[in-house]
Amino acid sequence: MRSATLTLVCAGLTLLGWAGAVCAQNVSPPASNPPSANPFTGGNCRPVGNPACDTWQMRQWEYYHDVPFHLDQHVRDAAKEDREAALKDSQKLIDALSLPCELLDAERAGGGKIQVEGKMLDVTVYEVSCHSGTGYFLVSQPPQRSLAISCFAAAARRESDLAQGVKPDEFNCTLSGYKDAKTMAASVVKDAGTNCDVSGYRWVGVSNKTGTEYSEVACSDGHGYVLEIPQSGPPSDLAVVGCQDAVKEGVKCNLTAVTMPVTLDTLRAAIQDHAVNCTPAKMRFIGRETQERRYVVELQCPQQPKGLVAFIPLDGNTNPFETVDCPTAATRALPCKLTVTQ
Repeated sequence: MRSATLTLVCAGLTLLGWAGAVCAQNVSPPASNPPSANPFTGGNCRPVGNPACDTWQMRQWEYYHDVPFHLDQHVRDAAKEDREAALKDSQKLIDALSLPCELLDAERAGGGKIQVEGKMLDVTVYEVSCHSGTGYFLVSQPPQRSLAISCFAAAARRESDLAQGVKPDEFNCTLSGYKDAKTMAASVVKDAGTNCDVSGYRWVGVSNKTGTEYSEVACSDGHGYVLEIPQSGPPSDLAVVGCQDAVKEGVKCNLTAVTMPVTLDTLRAAIQDHAVNCTPAKMRFIGRETQERRYVVELQCPQQPKGLVAFIPLDGNTNPFETVDCPTAATRALPCKLTVTQ
């Protein structure tokens, strides 16, 4: 729930005799606090075991960078002669991984024996493209479970290496006219039926909790979206979410200006910023002023035995921050409920 929705609708405010009247009825409370500000892996995933890349797939993918295991153009050329086999094997991997991909094309991208976590594995890598516009590298590595790395993540991996002066791996997506991650993101947005002339792209990361992968796109008209690609599930689960709604899931767009939702933590932080002598044991959202547009909350804390009501300006509001005790608040038709006063 955004701050704009916290408008108070009150009848007969003039009867209260106070220009800064607040209506406590029919008021939507602040939004629930969003998830952790940075619940994702990032593009910087070196070295192996970096907590910022603590997903099994990303840790495994590191092995294919750090050993002499490279794409072989001869392998790709030969694979084109056996496209049916690549499609068949890739579909098996997609099914086994429950990957949200309706297979469009596939080819064998590489293979050989490689040591992973102290074990020699016979590895085969396929590149696949999906009808949604996404693409993946699929890794078959029995007896270990197979894994999938999206073209978005692979591109972010390469960019991170280049930025750190590390020689990048040679895994480049090529199917379905792939040029770069931005082009692929534009294809995903278009396939989803979203009207956006993509002008910017950013890989956000992979959720450590759900495995969902997030990318951000900015549109030339000023709008922005987040591509949400689940780790598994039907292709229909892939979503293109507006930046304003993505904030609720803890994904903040950097390429598009977004108004953050007002939460109780937002208000609590504002109180701390103003060095109020009150550590709230309880906090009650009362409403928002109709004229000065300050948020109004009641605080119960041991430092203020008479209770406290705070008037908090946010979002560029130039009106003053103010606190009054509960008896004073009662004279403004704002009776406290957390603190009993005589």
